[in-house]
Amino acid sequence: MIFPSNYRDIGISREKRPKDPIYFATRYLISYERELTIYEVGTSGEGFMRCAETIEPIARGDEIFEYPEKVDTRNRTKLIDLAWKLCRDGVTTVIFKGPDEHITFVHDPDPLAVLEIEILDVIPPEPSWLLHVVEGLDGCGLLGDLAVRFKARILDLRRFDGEDVYYPCRASGFSRSLDTDRVLIESPKIVGCDISREVFRAMYPEKEFKFLNTCPLINRELEPKGPFITRCCKSENKGPRSFKGYKGYVVHWGDGPSEIAKAVRSLVGELRAPDSGKQE
Repeated sequence: MIFPSNYRDIGISREKRPKDPIYFATRYLISYERELTIYEVGTSGEGFMRCAETIEPIARGDEIFEYPEKVDTRNRTKLIDLAWKLCRDGVTTVIFKGPDEHITFVHDPDPLAVLEIEILDVIPPEPSWLLHVVEGLDGCGLLGDLAVRFKARILDLRRFDGEDVYYPCRASGFSRSLDTDRVLIESPKIVGCDISREVFRAMYPEKEFKFLNTCPLINRELEPKGPFITRCCKSENKGPRSFKGYKGYVVHWGDGPSEIAKAVRSLVGELRAPDSGKQE
């Protein structure tokens, strides 16, 4: 797949001027001279304008489809997906134009170039905070350059509800919680994280109890099946993690969009590193 990473890598030519110098950053040239052709260009020299040493065609004529609508050309996942659908019947390359008039193209699109990252979280509240933030960041284009696709894996804690169950916090919408309700029954079941368990022990040191740990880092139903991002209420767990052989990133329970965006970018950088792979 060829998908230029930057607008400045692409030049546009609308008339034949073979001896003209080429802008130093140009790696690809879209030519509208006679037959639409996309070339890969090699230059030499110094300065802003340089000599074209090599010019090799990548695609021409009916091999190229110009997408008629303007799209967010910074959303690499969307463009790869679109190009993959459009490259049929001899078409190998799709040219896209953005609302800012910048142009890019995808040649021989490869869906496997898009990273899939799991979002591991719990509800309620609904939607899950982590999913809500990541979808917002992705929807407004802040993660578009990363070429990632997010897969939500969300555990609904309401399925564990019962007359003996206490959850951590009423703010999440639970009917019975440790922060607002006195635990009067014998042998209650605490559904929450390690901190919930320690809070209960501190409040009721003599009481027997059952415990279901819902932390995404521990609960087996949320074990990652690929690269992941999740959250934890323990600040010491924050940062890059490797779990069940997969690389991931843990944000703090209360982190906002800016911290979560940094976490996603850090994880993608690690996953795309040359020596990246599964870790035990």
